[in-house]
Amino acid sequence: MADFSAAECLVICGSLVLVALLLAEILDWSQFFPPSEIRSTLAFEFGYADHNGPHTWKMLYPLSRGSNQSPINITTRLATVVQPCESLKWNGYNARSSSMKMINDGNSVIICGSWPEDSKPCLEDGPFHHVYDFHSMIFHWGPSDDEGSEHTLDFVRYPMEMQMVHVKRGFKSPTDAIVLGAKDGMVIVSCFFQIGNGDNPYLDHIVTNLWRVACPNTKTAIPAFPLEWILPTFPKNYYTYFGSLTQPPCNEIVTWIIHPEPIAISGNQMAEFRKVHSIEGPLLLNSRPVQKLNDREIYYHG
Repeated sequence: MADFSAAECLVICGSLVLVALLLAEILDWSQFFPPSEIRSTLAFEFGYADHNGPHTWKMLYPLSRGSNQSPINITTRLATVVQPCESLKWNGYNARSSSMKMINDGNSVIICGSWPEDSKPCLEDGPFHHVYDFHSMIFHWGPSDDEGSEHTLDFVRYPMEMQMVHVKRGFKSPTDAIVLGAKDGMVIVSCFFQIGNGDNPYLDHIVTNLWRVACPNTKTAIPAFPLEWILPTFPKNYYTYFGSLTQPPCNEIVTWIIHPEPIAISGNQMAEFRKVHSIEGPLLLNSRPVQKLNDREIYYHG
């Protein structure tokens, strides 16, 4: 066994203590933010202002210059029809979570939840050969009721888009798929919101608590609800294409499902999202512009 002087022992012990403190700090962050928020807050700095918005990402994140970037416009008449298609299965979307939280990560509003292992929401079948577990839902909106969605449908833009993030079973978070570069690592279900005449009561648990996360890097617990309250499940009649994350690092590891039927939201409910702040001030626009389709195919599963 090697002999160490007292001074060397002190240095070694001090180093171990420092490492332990750093690990504790990391663990504290991971409990404050879910994995996707740690990724975007700590590792990938970006925003939607003039100095750090989407037009600057290509200089900082080389993957955002790829040929399979998202979002895109869905031109419905050019989609390749896939029939017959095995029905898309939504397991656990009718199960109420044991807890749910809402987070303002400085760039968006994110909803995460915890479910018992035997009722955790997941997607399977349809065009997929793997099971994809629900991870979080992210909202993107704009400054008016005429813009805000990231994807467009026949060049129509909606005031808000909700993206339901799923990761391939075996991965704990999108970070795993990013690190491994797994082309089939994620499925994101995208839904549009359209202004209706009255409030949508199924959005109450989210909208009535937005004021609690008005400041960036804050979170709050919200009443738990089944995911199908906000997203009625659909076995068929949707579009798919291969693309990327719409936020840095913009890895091309996502199969997108675009649901063409919008969800109703009132103008008053939509206005509450625009009261959320980033570090630059009111977060009025957090959408990436539409990217080129290039040689990709868009599929319609009828």
